[in-house]
Amino acid sequence: MSGEKTVNPGITRRGFMKGAAALGALGVTAGGIATATSSLAPTNAQAESEEHVAYTYHQSHCGNMCALACTVRDGRLVCIEPNSAMAERRYKTMCLKGVSEVQHIYSDKRIQTPLKRVGERGAGEFEAVSWEEALDDIVSQIKDIQQSFGKDSVLVTTCAECDVPFLATILEARTCANNNGIDIGTGNGLDPATGMGWGFAMSAQEPRDWVNSRLVLNVGNNFCESSLANARVMFDAKDAGAHVVTVDPHFSTTACKSDEWIPIEVGTDAALFLGMTTHILDNNLGDQEFMAKHTSLPFLIDTKTGMLVRSEEGIVDEAAKAEAEAAGTEYMPFYPFLVIDEDGQKKPYTEAANPQLTVEGTFDGQQLVSVYSKLCESQKAYPTSWAAEVTGISQERIEALAEEYAAGPSSLCVGWGGSDKLSNADITGHAAAVLVAVTGNIGKPGAGVGVYVGAQYAGYAAGFGEWAIPEKYGLMPGPADLQMRELRQTDIVHAIVAVGDLLAQKVGNMKLTEEWTKTIDLIVTADVYFTEGAKWADYVLPLTSRFEYDAEVGNVKNGYNHICLQEKVLDPLFEAKTDLWFQRELAKRLGYEDALPETADERVAAIMAGCTENVTLEQLKENQGVWPITGIENPRLVATDYAFYTESGNMEVYYQNLVDFNQALPQWEENIEAYPGNPEREKYPLQLTNTRTRFRIHNQFNDSAWLAQYYTPTVHVNPVDLEAQGIKTGDTVRLFNDRGEIKVAVAANEAIRPGSARLYEATTADYTVAGNMQDLTNDTPIERGAALMMGPVAPFSDTIVGIEKA
Repeated sequence: MSGEKTVNPGITRRGFMKGAAALGALGVTAGGIATATSSLAPTNAQAESEEHVAYTYHQSHCGNMCALACTVRDGRLVCIEPNSAMAERRYKTMCLKGVSEVQHIYSDKRIQTPLKRVGERGAGEFEAVSWEEALDDIVSQIKDIQQSFGKDSVLVTTCAECDVPFLATILEARTCANNNGIDIGTGNGLDPATGMGWGFAMSAQEPRDWVNSRLVLNVGNNFCESSLANARVMFDAKDAGAHVVTVDPHFSTTACKSDEWIPIEVGTDAALFLGMTTHILDNNLGDQEFMAKHTSLPFLIDTKTGMLVRSEEGIVDEAAKAEAEAAGTEYMPFYPFLVIDEDGQKKPYTEAANPQLTVEGTFDGQQLVSVYSKLCESQKAYPTSWAAEVTGISQERIEALAEEYAAGPSSLCVGWGGSDKLSNADITGHAAAVLVAVTGNIGKPGAGVGVYVGAQYAGYAAGFGEWAIPEKYGLMPGPADLQMRELRQTDIVHAIVAVGDLLAQKVGNMKLTEEWTKTIDLIVTADVYFTEGAKWADYVLPLTSRFEYDAEVGNVKNGYNHICLQEKVLDPLFEAKTDLWFQRELAKRLGYEDALPETADERVAAIMAGCTENVTLEQLKENQGVWPITGIENPRLVATDYAFYTESGNMEVYYQNLVDFNQALPQWEENIEAYPGNPEREKYPLQLTNTRTRFRIHNQFNDSAWLAQYYTPTVHVNPVDLEAQGIKTGDTVRLFNDRGEIKVAVAANEAIRPGSARLYEATTADYTVAGNMQDLTNDTPIERGAALMMGPVAPFSDTIVGIEKA
């Protein structure tokens, strides 16, 4: 707490003054602005006061999408509570971020009117213009740019919170590839093995299933803060007898609530998994039946080429063949992988009665080895003594953990906000896949692997329809073949239409991004709040929040094992417009107005027309906008039939596409910057970790005055590292490396591993003393990045910095 005197309940004097200054900078007068302070000030009771409750859902970025009941009095949002119509008490929840929306949607950081740049790009100087003027000029420039440079010279970027499914299509614009490398680090290595997870490691069972686990092993994420609204499932698991262990370099919130915290050297999660696997193999602790029947471990490898060996006789799926022929496309039979059966003969794995795991020798003149035998040989480089040296975890603890994990059932929780943002994250994911494959800890109660963060991601989901743009327009989105950091090195893009903050949110090494923006002819930002990326825009357009709409209903989504309806809580505030209105206005100016639904009601009808649950829109409205999805009574499990979504249908841990990189099986590799022996650490001794927090959802809520009273951006460093520099809590420090520098408040914190500095993600320049966190972050792609499932990771936490008192 700052200790400042408050001028009104909930907002400090400093916050009030900063807000007034920000409004001036935006060229907007404060005359017509509604604020939370005015809405919360005591008022006299009036007989004619109007009050009603409307229902919507909160943000999806955190993966929870809590269902909300919103009380509106005399046109102002005055109270937000959990929706009481959710099926069970556990779902009637929300966090302080949800509560804070009572103030946040009236924030002085709202974009209140369309703005046009008048100063240098990035200077943040704008003047107010009308929507008509802004949209007319934007579309005119887009037409000129596309005529000169092609349709795909326009880039559309979006985020999870926006609702613009038609935007890239109506503009025929390119989009960014693979989420720009965010949240895909672990999935890059894990998901090819299961065929699940979409590259984001979203292959986990519902975390409610943890009550069936003997061991819940949490590695590389901070579940209790990242998944705040359903953090109770971890305590349910503990009450049910599960041993909850968190492996983290820092004493995180999740670590302190676990049964045990195992500190680990930064960026060495893969080494832990490799060591555990060696111990399990060496001591015959694996699940032999699972390995033989449900994985690729018995498959044969040609030792000369490193490629898997297949049958010369293909299996024909007659139905698929007929479908291909009807479509005029070529049908390719499936040539099954070969194994050695119990009779010593080579056979397609689909015909083998008992595939042998240990195989090495010459068969029909061909030198072959099974994936299992190759794995055992490969693992000789990774004994637990080696893993102990690399990770800093004792050999005895690694071996005991391996034995406990193998005994199962065990849940292995990996994922976002931790080691997934390191350069070697794919190896971590791949090593996790191997660990699961040798133990069979998947597909049964209490056993799973993947990202458990976010109540909605691993839960039940209904299928929905969507408005289809008529084919007569011939509209198609452009390519999505390059990440933004790759586009930054080309001259392909001449216009950017960004809905949400991408420039400063998803790309490291901000100086290069700033230089790139100077080459762009037109940048448009459409958003609810004025975030960092808007500073580089030519036009900044105000969109509505989740609570505002111009129609009775706005959208329908899955959330927390329920179907959730977005009702209008408020009319649009200020001059904000809905996402659908924005898209329609662009389409109208491009001659495609009739391509989009005329109203939100029309679009919601199209969504509900494809709903796979037996519920109507009217029933949703009658049930306070929520409806439980079939199966909700029990935790959602995955792969219970061991039918994986891979080419073979087995869990495939041998990655042929990585043979040339010596990563067909996971091999240890240091990070690019964040490793102990890096000589650059003489200059930059601290690894800058980029983690999630309960106070934010990425860059959302930086501008929440209520939350800002509990947290302002502060770099946390172990006291040992601060004392060496003569720095104390409350000082302002300069963090720096070859890419840039920032200035920010510092706090000594014994929870931070010595040699590291922790700054919560999306710390942008308006909230530090100076500079943007992305000025420091690493953007170097790894050599094998293009061969990975989702392309190269954004290695934000593979960053080292120096520190000195500012």
